Amino acid sequence: MQIDIRKIIVRFSVAVVASAILAYIFWPQPEVVVTIEQTTTTVTTLVIVADPPCLVLYQKDKDVTAFEETPCISTYVQKYAAGYYIGLNVVCRASSDGQNANRNNLSERRMKSLQFELLDRGIPYQNIKAKSLGDTSPYPGIDPESEDGRIANRSCEITGIVK
Repeated sequence: MQIDIRKIIVRFSVAVVASAILAYIFWPQPEVVVTIEQTTTTVTTLVIVADPPCLVLYQKDKDVTAFEETPCISTYVQKYAAGYYIGLNVVCRASSDGQNANRNNLSERRMKSLQFELLDRGIPYQNIKAKSLGDTSPYPGIDPESEDGRIANRSCEITGIVK
C-alpha cells in the first residue's frame, strides 16, 4: 500500500476551506435590539447594539465616581467618534439601601454627572439619551437585596445607539 501525500494534502485543504465557509455562514452575529419610541407627532426608531454595556459604579450615597477607573467609557466615546454609534443611551439606578427620600434624587444626580462627563469627552448633548430610574427598576438578573445587587444598582449603564 502506497500513501499519496498529494491526495492527503488536497483532502485536508478541501476540509479546511469547507469548514471556513460553514463558520462564516453560521457564525453568530451580534444581537441587535430594536426599540420604538412614539412622540405626539413622529415615531423614532432607535437600535441599541447588544455590545456589553458599560457599567459605571458609584459609592453609596454619592453621585461622583472615578471616571478614569472606568475604561469602557472611553471605548464608547471612541466608537461614537468613529461613527459606529449615532448616540449613547444612559440609564441610571439607585440601590435600595440608601435613604428612601434620597434615592430618586441620587439617581438623577448620577445621570447628570455622567452626562457632563460624556459632554466633556465630546459627545453632543442631543446624542445622549439619558434616563434616571431611581430604585424602581433594579439591575436585571441580580437580587437587589444582596450586597452584589446593591452595588450593581448604584450604577449607570451606557449602551450605544446605531441607526
